[in-house]
Amino acid sequence: MKSSIFFKFIFYIVFCLVVLFIVNVQTIQSETCKINTVLSDSIYSVVEKMPEFSTGEKGIVTFLNQTIIYPVDAQKNNEQGRVVVRFVISKSGKVENAEILKSVSTSLDTEALRVIGLLPNWIPGEQNGEKVAVYRVLPVMFKMKSEEDVWEMNEKTVVVIDGVKMPENFNTKILNPSKLTSASILKPFPKEEKSRLIKLYGKQAENGVLLIFSNKDEMYYALADTASIKTNVECKDEVSKPEFVGGMTQMLTYISDSIQYPFVAKQLKTQGKVIVRFLVDMSGKVSEAKVMKSLDYFLDKEALRVINSMPTWIPGTKCKEGVAILVTMPVNFKIDIPSIDKAWERNDKTILLLNGERLPASFDLGWLNYANLSSYKVLQPSSKEIKKKLVKEYGKDAVNGVVLIESTK
Repeated sequence: MKSSIFFKFIFYIVFCLVVLFIVNVQTIQSETCKINTVLSDSIYSVVEKMPEFSTGEKGIVTFLNQTIIYPVDAQKNNEQGRVVVRFVISKSGKVENAEILKSVSTSLDTEALRVIGLLPNWIPGEQNGEKVAVYRVLPVMFKMKSEEDVWEMNEKTVVVIDGVKMPENFNTKILNPSKLTSASILKPFPKEEKSRLIKLYGKQAENGVLLIFSNKDEMYYALADTASIKTNVECKDEVSKPEFVGGMTQMLTYISDSIQYPFVAKQLKTQGKVIVRFLVDMSGKVSEAKVMKSLDYFLDKEALRVINSMPTWIPGTKCKEGVAILVTMPVNFKIDIPSIDKAWERNDKTILLLNGERLPASFDLGWLNYANLSSYKVLQPSSKEIKKKLVKEYGKDAVNGVVLIESTK
């Protein structure tokens, strides 16, 4: 009986010691966890308000692109790729402790760390209303520029207008943008494309080709009031242009037949184009004619009278609803002058010289932007003596006249 009590007492003592040991171990582990939590939470990965670069995410990209100096040895070894860097945005917004998470090469890694180290202060992150340090991971891209990437259109690039090749070193600044409808650049890359361009446009095309298309239609259209167009989400139709009943030919015939040539203008042999803008409303009615480019007081008045007298047009539409359109177009005035009295006119053999280089016969002088010309001179073959002089200086085609154009440098 006494031995039984003794064993129970020993068991109780051992049990207490075991329980006490377990409690002490748990206490130590708990304290250790507390210490680790404090250390790991001192720098956050995600917070309620993340750090912000002063000029936003696009600003970071701009900064990197402007700051990176591609290492020479990396270029020689054709090293490129994405270096991933992790760094800390401190409580004060300072960039600290940058380290490489994904390496490309020693040179590129070093440059990535240098650039990250140059980042200006950020707006620090916040957690529970307090500024905290936050990790940020940022990829730094290194890509070597190919020959195509650095290629630019230059003075030797072939210029082609409406399918006609212009002379070498053609100055595109003399062209009036409002007279052109589109332009596209054909780069001489890859080799197959370069060969194709050279085959089409000659050896000079190894410097690329600039294709320009001019506005053949002398009529321009614009919406009179976009706010009046009814919104229809389901309808994707484009706005259709208004049309003269019978088409363009019928309209030109109507204008020609309607013109009553003013006496004064006829006596002075004044002829040319009056540019007029007018409204074709939702029902097709023509109104509000206005002279946009004047020619002569009397011819301007006659052009407005003819336009305002036009019959109703087929109106422009969008989604089957009529829309008001402003139309701009020329009204041509031409007098039938006896050949003996006719003034000189340019023809397809007239010599056009731009900075001393002959332009193609099809070059339209209406394309010129006179603001970018230093001089524009017409040498008319008005007498036998002048014709002889022109032929001697410019060649046999000079009997058809010479136009000298000089562009600003």
